[in-house]
Amino acid sequence: MPVSESPERQKFRVALRAVTNHVASLEVHEFDSHQLESHKIQLLPMDLNESSDSRPTFFSPCSASLLLNPDDDYDRERPPGYYDFDSIDPIFRRPIDCARNMINYFSYYAFACACHSKDKILDRVWSGVSIGEVPFVGLIEHDSPEYASLDAIQVKEGPYPHIKALLYNDLNATDGRILRGEIMIALRFIIAQMRRSRFLQHMTAPVLLFSFMGPQHTRLIEAYFNGSSLVMRTTKLFDLRKKDEAVIKALGQWYFGEPVGDTKAP
Repeated sequence: MPVSESPERQKFRVALRAVTNHVASLEVHEFDSHQLESHKIQLLPMDLNESSDSRPTFFSPCSASLLLNPDDDYDRERPPGYYDFDSIDPIFRRPIDCARNMINYFSYYAFACACHSKDKILDRVWSGVSIGEVPFVGLIEHDSPEYASLDAIQVKEGPYPHIKALLYNDLNATDGRILRGEIMIALRFIIAQMRRSRFLQHMTAPVLLFSFMGPQHTRLIEAYFNGSSLVMRTTKLFDLRKKDEAVIKALGQWYFGEPVGDTKAP
């Protein structure tokens, strides 16, 4: 028997759309927590330490032992390797250039890990989505400052509306502040998941963003809509102007880790 959408969930999606339209109309490109309050967005800290009370709510990491070590030997086998910021021609040090370089490096690292995992265990949970096809639309902003998400993965099977995405911003970022591009990408993915009949019984569609920006930094953001506000929980910025193998491997753990948490409760 087909499942129909509850009136409560319909109201939820109306509120979600209202917040999205409002943020889309703003001309500010970076916000602090005080500014965000008036836009129905909560900015909270997040810690990737599993023993922390501030760890992600809806995502867990996989074991580091399942991943390749992104060390110098790894880079030598997979040219051109990693670009330290100081090794890049100044002409190509724009935030968007460095962010794309990092996405390319991390994407290939994730691909290599999946290919080399025993019995392809890292490919069992997640699969790619088709960016640009309904419902995964509105994820590219060409106007300056440009931002986009061109790569995202969803849970292959089961009642899990969780989604993970890589995105870049043509801006530098600051700890304690959030970029408009990060907000819009999170909202677009939540809307996409909430539109799907597969998830009609779910009230939460968690998003884990792997956000890359200038000068050559990244952070993880867990985002979800709670019925009235967008909640965005961010790690500190990780400085990757010099290669940090521990950070890259930690990102890999969270990229391949499994979904957790109750997404059906209002």
